[in-house]
Amino acid sequence: HAFRDAGEGFCVFNDIALAAVTAETMYPEAALPILVIDLDVHQGNGTADIFQSKSSVFTFSIHGANNYPWKTRRKSDLDVEVPDDTTDAEYLDVLARSLEDVFLRVKPRLVIYQAGVDGLREDSLGRLALTRQGLIRRNNLVY
Repeated sequence: HAFRDAGEGFCVFNDIALAAVTAETMYPEAALPILVIDLDVHQGNGTADIFQSKSSVFTFSIHGANNYPWKTRRKSDLDVEVPDDTTDAEYLDVLARSLEDVFLRVKPRLVIYQAGVDGLREDSLGRLALTRQGLIRRNNLVY
């Protein structure tokens, strides 16, 4: 959630953006375009903001529609909102369809994946109803 000039949420700095900028700067031939897949239950506002005017980095976020951030939400290249209590089956269906579309559209050479486990049903701040098995299946879809 950290922005270029300020931390936010529980993030002091944006390691996802740092990795993307490093790859873009040091290995442009091998890395571009870059796809950032953010499946943390909160929208990737800082990353979206940092790369909003960079066509070389595509930001994709699936997140809870009613979750933080409320006031500082930024537009990713693709934002997919899911409702509270989304189950494994519902989430995995949305993810599979979205990934297929994004990979066909972006054709990334580098993928940076922010997984997050805060979508678990047991996470009191996550508001989703995913299981550990569902998260394993989610990760397998991405990988």
